[in-house]
Amino acid sequence: MTKEEIRQEARQKRALLTPAEVTSGSRKIASLLFSRIPVHRFSVIHIFLPIRKNNEPDTSGILETLQRDFPVEVYLSKSLENGEMLHVPYTAGLSLEKNRWGIEEPVDLSEALDSEAFFRALENENILVLIPLLAFDREGQRVGYGKGYYDRFLSRSGPNTTKIGLSLLEPVESIGNPSPLDIRMDYCITPERIWKW
Repeated sequence: MTKEEIRQEARQKRALLTPAEVTSGSRKIASLLFSRIPVHRFSVIHIFLPIRKNNEPDTSGILETLQRDFPVEVYLSKSLENGEMLHVPYTAGLSLEKNRWGIEEPVDLSEALDSEAFFRALENENILVLIPLLAFDREGQRVGYGKGYYDRFLSRSGPNTTKIGLSLLEPVESIGNPSPLDIRMDYCITPERIWKW
C-alpha cells in the first residue's frame, strides 16, 4: 500500500478505538517503555503531546513518570508554519495552548531552540526522541500526517539519538513508497510489544 492508503486505513482504525482502549493501550506502551528500554541512560528526552481527537497514544503518564522519577531534561516542540519545529524545555506548570491541529504546545518560547541548535547544544548528551505516527511497518519506516516535521527534525540528529515511535496499532507489512528523506525509527512500542531495528 502507498503512504496515503496506509494513512487513510490507520485513521479509520484509530477512529474506532474507544476512550478505554486508548487509555489502556497508552498505559501498556508506557509500561513497556519504562520496563524494557533503559530510560535512565538518557539525559535528554524529547516527548510529544497527543492529538486527543485523533486517538494518539496519551503520553501524559510518561511525562509524569519522567518528571517524578528521572533526573532528565524533557523537551516539547512547537510546530512552525515553515515545516520546522522549535524545542522548549518542559517544567511542571509550563503554560500550554492548542495549535490548529489540536496539539498542546508551549506558549513561552524564550528558551526555545530550533532543531539544528537543539542537536548542537546537546551533542554530548544521550537523547531519546519519542515520535508520534499514524502507522509503521516491519522495517521501521513510519507514516506520519504528511507534513514532514519529525523527518526534518530528526535529519539533524546524530548517533547519540535514539528514535522511538509510539503506536496504538500494530505494524503494516510494508510501506510501499518510502521517501529517501524518511527517517527510520530505532524502535516502535505498541501495547503488545517493542519492535526493534
